[in-house]
Amino acid sequence: MAWLYRALMVCAVGPLFGYLWWLGRKDPAYRQRWRERLGLQIIPRAWQHGIVLHCASVGEVIAARPLVQRLLEQPGWGPLTITCSTVTGSRQIRLDYVDRVGHWYFPLDATAAVVRFLSRLRPRLVILLERELWPNFLHQAQTLGVPVVLVNGRLSASSAASYRRWRSLVSPALASLRLVCVEDQVVADRMLELGVAPTRLVVTGNIKSDLHIDQDLLQRVGSLRERLGQRPVLTAGSTHAGEDEALIAAFQSHLQGSADSLLVLVPRHPERFDAVARLLQQAGLRFVRHGQGQVAQSSTQVVLGDSMGELMLWYGAADACFVGGSLIARGGHNPLEVLSLHKPLIAGPHTANFATLYAQLQDNDAMLLASDASGVLACFEQLLQAPSAAAAMLARGHALYRQMAGATDRTMAALQDLPALASAGEQAALPMVATFARDTVWANPDCFRNASGDLFDPGWWQQQGSSARHGAGRGNIHRVGDGNNSYLLRHYYRGGLMAKVSRDLFLAQSVANSRAMREFSLLRELCARGLPVPQAAAARHQRVGLWYRSDILVAWIPDARDVAQLLHHQRTLRPDEWQRLGQAVRRLHKEQVCHSDLNCHNLMLDGAGKAWIVDFDKCGYGAGEDWKADNLRRLLRSLRKELRLNPQLHWDESQWIFFLDGYAESDV
Repeated sequence: MAWLYRALMVCAVGPLFGYLWWLGRKDPAYRQRWRERLGLQIIPRAWQHGIVLHCASVGEVIAARPLVQRLLEQPGWGPLTITCSTVTGSRQIRLDYVDRVGHWYFPLDATAAVVRFLSRLRPRLVILLERELWPNFLHQAQTLGVPVVLVNGRLSASSAASYRRWRSLVSPALASLRLVCVEDQVVADRMLELGVAPTRLVVTGNIKSDLHIDQDLLQRVGSLRERLGQRPVLTAGSTHAGEDEALIAAFQSHLQGSADSLLVLVPRHPERFDAVARLLQQAGLRFVRHGQGQVAQSSTQVVLGDSMGELMLWYGAADACFVGGSLIARGGHNPLEVLSLHKPLIAGPHTANFATLYAQLQDNDAMLLASDASGVLACFEQLLQAPSAAAAMLARGHALYRQMAGATDRTMAALQDLPALASAGEQAALPMVATFARDTVWANPDCFRNASGDLFDPGWWQQQGSSARHGAGRGNIHRVGDGNNSYLLRHYYRGGLMAKVSRDLFLAQSVANSRAMREFSLLRELCARGLPVPQAAAARHQRVGLWYRSDILVAWIPDARDVAQLLHHQRTLRPDEWQRLGQAVRRLHKEQVCHSDLNCHNLMLDGAGKAWIVDFDKCGYGAGEDWKADNLRRLLRSLRKELRLNPQLHWDESQWIFFLDGYAESDV
């Protein structure tokens, strides 16, 4: 499924640019900055090694304001870059922050574009807002050791059902997230069902409940309201096709009894502004287009809010607000903006996107629910005719809103509780890359000055200091060194029946997805998080026609012996040693890392008694929790196998409980 998705995304690049070109007929900005969408932009050093916050469009940019403010107030997080996918979102970012943040478009979810984007920006942490889960981006971020978190996460019932249908693609993506902060327990339960580990899931609330209404906005609201006069004003915000038509027809009927009412209609998507203007013209209503500089007069019946980033202004100037997306099966939009402005709230029956929030509002009699567009206008009339009841409802809504405050604090606390996230990018700078004919070498700059093919030649190492062969059979390795540092050099061989076809050739694929590079990347990421794994020093990919060969170089762990060797030839392990081994595996599992060959040969103890886990070929991330028990059973089977091979093994199954005791210590 992942391969199919990546292929489809590559095929989609052309049509996507064609669509942007088509949109550019009305807005030339759609035909600009295409290099950014391919990850080809030049990133100034000042914005590298910082935090990337991705907001899909203008709505998410506005929702993220409290979080952005906190990140900017705390310089320890480093430079902040905000990305988005839409022209309107980009304009809002520039309007809100000018040059206080870096800003580029988020890359298309094609492998090359994503890798270029991450390699050039080198972020310490990527924060995705709400539901921006791009599988290829998450996969490549893992490969490059870039931690990714989701904040303000939301997931409707319909979206969860869709994700379940594509579980083989979605679950690995979710498993790669280092932290998932969601708005309520309902969303948390859906995330758990899709495979998010409970240890990575935090209910933080909706950060939009911390929106700060600045004095400038209040002044603009006051000026606008003064221009509109004392007439009743209903703002219908974030409306969609199907809603606009119905609201226009219902408003025409409403005008027969309330001729002085004013409807402010704010479509959700800017590409619909012209279409809604035509609807108003066909209905014979007297309207003005705010985005074109037209000013409402006393005779104006409808204001078309066709400018971006001013929904809060229109909500603030209204006597009541209808939140769109709720009269059709769209699931409704977030009502928190209305509540933050202390305005009466009206919504339609379709509120699944924020089901818990709307349920709370209804349970507290803090909103009015309409079944259709005529009902929206009826609710508006009800609020106008009963001002005391409207004021009481308004007070209940605002009180509930105040109770929700603190989501940003909880989100920041969750991020700060994971210090590895904030420092991983600095600890694991991107590898040096060199290409020689058909060979590609990645090298760790902490280990070597250059990425050279000589690093994989035992003879070259003999000239530098030492080279000795260890082990036997398919998995033999060389211990090499230069007098100061020692490494293990391992060539990748096939096993099983395929070894009879080809001893060390594998079907060609991208360099980043070759076995050596995957293991190199995984080890670098795990080392950056302080896990007990050896340091990755270098990796090589050798292209041979339709095939490739691979080698990897990892740091030697001084005085370390694998558990099988200790049990066969030396001694019984003490209970505390088994516990440390259990703790090491537990730490790996808490990071959702599945060691596909967890056995007693790949667990080690060094001279100081520290536990290590080695050999991460073909290992990766696992979704959910069920696989962890299977992983432990695999380790137990390996011990039983060694006991069958050697009845004198310094182990019996009664010692397994000590390992499980260490594994159960969840706070290690």
